[in-house]
Amino acid sequence: MSQRKKAYLDVSVSVCPHCGAFYADASWYAVVLESDVECGVCGNAFNPKKSLKDRILIEFELDESGKVVAVKKTKDLK
Repeated sequence: MSQRKKAYLDVSVSVCPHCGAFYADASWYAVVLESDVECGVCGNAFNPKKSLKDRILIEFELDESGKVVAVKKTKDLK
C-alpha cells in the first residue's frame, strides 16, 4: 500500500474593520504582500494584515491521483 501524499497551505484569518465579516486568505497574499481586499459584505477595502486574527498551516492529505481526502490544522503560525 502506498503512502498518502500531503500538501500544505499557510492561511491568514482577518476581519473586516468596517462590518466585522471574517475572511480566510493565503498568507502570501494577505500578510507577505499586504494586499488590500474588498469586503464581499460591505464593499469597503481593507488590509488583511492590519486586521489579522489568526494564521495557521493547513495540511491536505491526498490520494494517489492528487485528490484531497482529508484536511486538518497542523500548526499555529501567529
